[in-house]
Amino acid sequence: MKTHWKNYQNPDYIGAYSFQPKERKIVTINTTERKVIKGPNNREDECLVVYFIEDIKPMICNATNSKAISKVVGSPYVEDWPSTKIELYVDSNVKAFGDTVEAVRVKSTAPVIKKPTMTEAQKRSAAEKDASRELVEKHYSITDEDWDEIESYKTEPSNEG
Repeated sequence: MKTHWKNYQNPDYIGAYSFQPKERKIVTINTTERKVIKGPNNREDECLVVYFIEDIKPMICNATNSKAISKVVGSPYVEDWPSTKIELYVDSNVKAFGDTVEAVRVKSTAPVIKKPTMTEAQKRSAAEKDASRELVEKHYSITDEDWDEIESYKTEPSNEG
């Protein structure tokens, strides 16, 4: 993995320099905050900063990314954004300050996250814990047959004794 020189210029916030070539990051919004940020030439700007649950730098959220997050969440209100998964990527064709630069962008559709299928041991564990189907489906991709199998484990006689 290579380190972009800009990582040393702005160590507090995520930028295009925080990505490897063609890398995408799926992150979960934790909180948002209105914050005064010192920019180039010590200019202070009031910005929206988005913090993530994952171990990743926060993002200064411009209007373009705010609109994309609003589309993913289905709400323009930042209070509705926490717990939302978004996908970050680098766009190399952003026009800014009379130049074409790289910038972090938020994909305007929700990321597709493939859930794992359950192993036999995980099915038995779910049955032992009397887990609801809703809870199981939050973490695993299951079919009706999988759920029937979990339910059948709930009725098996115990080997304890």
